[in-house]
Amino acid sequence: MRVAPAGHTRRVQESHRFELPVRVRFDEATAAGHYRASAHLRAMQDVAWAHSAALGFDLPWYRARGRFWLVRCLVLDVLLPVEPGTVLTVTTEVMAMRRIRARRESEFLLPDGTRAAHGLADWIMTTAEGLPARILPELLERFGGQTALDPARVDVEAPPPAASTSERRVAPRDVDPMGHANNAAYADWLDEAVIDAGDPAAVEAVPRRYQLEYLAPAMPGADVVARTWQGPGGWRSVFVARDGAELLRARLAVG
Repeated sequence: MRVAPAGHTRRVQESHRFELPVRVRFDEATAAGHYRASAHLRAMQDVAWAHSAALGFDLPWYRARGRFWLVRCLVLDVLLPVEPGTVLTVTTEVMAMRRIRARRESEFLLPDGTRAAHGLADWIMTTAEGLPARILPELLERFGGQTALDPARVDVEAPPPAASTSERRVAPRDVDPMGHANNAAYADWLDEAVIDAGDPAAVEAVPRRYQLEYLAPAMPGADVVARTWQGPGGWRSVFVARDGAELLRARLAVG
């Protein structure tokens, strides 16, 4: 998954793609005035849900069938800084879908068509209890059927003894209607962990790449411990619950 050059432009013309205008709010920017990584991820998931709803598969449709989508792995390439007030065109497209898993691609386009960010997300279908479930036939028929799909992974080595340790509690603001921390909250946690480890410049750098693999849900009020360290090519972080359950493996690369 290559990071595109900052000047790359691409116009969305394919009818099978879906797009929405998204205005960058003031509170979605960092102290440096740039669109947060977590805000990118929230826009990606919101436009994905809007796409599904536009085709007749809205949240009540899923609830009636006891099925839900859960993000399993994410890659976000932040290519350009984006200021508050900018109206981005955010696109989404289902690239592959098979068995329990679907992959979506998203682009964040400036008004002149320049690509400011690019994202890939692997989603898995679950039951209401959070267990993996086969994708419903109606969705396979509409979104492309049994396309081959190799699951994305984020590999990290074991944290070294000198890794930075930071702690946080899953706050009510982190929790979404699924009853656990939203996938975008982890991007804020990763940024905070890298800052705590002594590299605040990394979370503002462009280009930069986030890779996040979600292993287990973080429940409301849970205490989460992050072990964060620098290795070849950037930062790594592992988030675990107090009981030792691994929640997230993550990387942040700059350049």
